[in-house]
Amino acid sequence: MKKTIIALSVALASATVPALAQADDGYPEKNIEFIVPYGPGGGSDTFVRSIQPALEDALGGTLVVRNISGGGGAVGYSRAVTSRADGYTVTTPNNANFTLEGLGNVGFSYNDFEYIARVTVMPYVLAVRDNDQWTDFESLKEDLQASGDKLSVGFSGVGSSTHVTSVALGRELGMDFQFIPFDGGSAAVSAAMGGHVDAVVLNPSEIMSAVESGKLTAIVSTGGERSSAMPEVPTMKELGFDMELNQWRGIAAPKGLDPAIEEQWVTAIKEAVQDPQFRQAAKNGGTDIKPLYGDELDAFIKDNAELMIPIAESVKQ
Repeated sequence: MKKTIIALSVALASATVPALAQADDGYPEKNIEFIVPYGPGGGSDTFVRSIQPALEDALGGTLVVRNISGGGGAVGYSRAVTSRADGYTVTTPNNANFTLEGLGNVGFSYNDFEYIARVTVMPYVLAVRDNDQWTDFESLKEDLQASGDKLSVGFSGVGSSTHVTSVALGRELGMDFQFIPFDGGSAAVSAAMGGHVDAVVLNPSEIMSAVESGKLTAIVSTGGERSSAMPEVPTMKELGFDMELNQWRGIAAPKGLDPAIEEQWVTAIKEAVQDPQFRQAAKNGGTDIKPLYGDELDAFIKDNAELMIPIAESVKQ
């Protein structure tokens, strides 16, 4: 079995490679740098490392995972987007590609990437602290209307996708939110469980244990359909609101990638997402595997950009 190569380690590719790797152009002929624009252990890092072995088998090459954190993803994405579009540098995009642009924190546009695939999705969830009056959306809305109080909502970082989603949720729900940023999702969850904020807007993986323990109550999800991680939580659309927004992770390269190399990646991803170990890792992390490619992916990227960039611009400090 080929060893997984991490950080800057370099190893020779296996002498025996699948037919996919023996395309006319010989790609891949060397190691491929996979930039994760965040530190080890986060959602993007976990995604990349969980799909890495299956991708290596499918591509017939070695992926060198490199964590380049800083600026909420700005440093790593800037490094990736300015690399040669030769197929030997890829990264994992998510909604930060849009929020960073809207905040004016980067010198690139989301259009400067070649999006190869969306692989996983998970919704954002509005969850409230333990409160006998707030058992579902209707009871929350009625109580806030009667009291005239603001709902203090915690999220992970100023300008993050959870911040932008919190703003979008408040507007769509017609609720008066007081926005409280925290240094990470776990800090926001702790604050909500301790009664320091009324609610949080985070991904299911960040709140599942608190919801299961009864410390938080999940009220509504922003997904297009119910999350497999929280099937009991209704979506915005089920409640009559026209809003769908998911956190997602995939694979992208600098703009200008050779279409033949992109097609090799698409073929490899289609094989990798069927890997049992990757599928179990995704389930454990509260994510749903819902790949998109080609025109469907382009439409998804455009829709999310048009929703998130203007909101990020409005919260810019």
